[in-house]
Amino acid sequence: MTRKQRFQFVLDYFSKHNPDAATELLYDSPYQLLVAVILSAQCTDKRVNMTTPAIFQQYPDAASLARASFDELFPYIRSISYPNNKTKHLIGMAQMLMTKFGGEVPLTVEELVQLPGVGRKTANVITSVVDNQPNMAVDTHVFRVAARIGLTVNAKTPLATEKQLLEFIPREMVHVAHHWLILHGRYVCVARNPKCPECGLQQACKYFQKNFGTPAADTTRLPVLKTRARATAKSGPAVKAATTPSKRATKR
Repeated sequence: MTRKQRFQFVLDYFSKHNPDAATELLYDSPYQLLVAVILSAQCTDKRVNMTTPAIFQQYPDAASLARASFDELFPYIRSISYPNNKTKHLIGMAQMLMTKFGGEVPLTVEELVQLPGVGRKTANVITSVVDNQPNMAVDTHVFRVAARIGLTVNAKTPLATEKQLLEFIPREMVHVAHHWLILHGRYVCVARNPKCPECGLQQACKYFQKNFGTPAADTTRLPVLKTRARATAKSGPAVKAATTPSKRATKR
């Protein structure tokens, strides 16, 4: 199987079995998504979703968050990993949104990375999820899955992985392919003891072929990709799972 064929197999599989993949973070605006993504660094989406409702209720926009002190915000974040740094980053981010961007979340990678707590991965997530821009956010899941399957070759850094993936994934599919790889890494191609026997990518996966040999040609019996059902939003405007974020969170 050539590399191009490998990509096509993976994209076709996910297009069939998980066409509407989306972020598992709960949010109702670009501001809320930005807060959630900053908090999600080295933390699970489940924990973030348990934490953000109270934050969004107390600080519903950038203006209110910009006025918060460290001691006021920290108790809301203490259960999140690296709470000290993230508290400082959130306040600094909100203050810069107010002073430099009129209180609105910018939608270019170049502008977003100027914000405290926002690196290239976070900027790619925001622009991809909110505006369907063809930006590939590479987290630990994407980095691991792409290398195991063989989508990337000798990619030593997230940026190298990003560039190789963008070379083969059609622009119009990048924003959803990001979620495909993350969810696959989160629930099937896990870091330890990947669930290869139940994986539908066996025929295209170099890791499977190296460790289990060539799979049977008949893929009709392979199970559908197993992903956790998306959390349903609780009542109230502050917590909502956006299924079509580009239509709700931006003005065309």
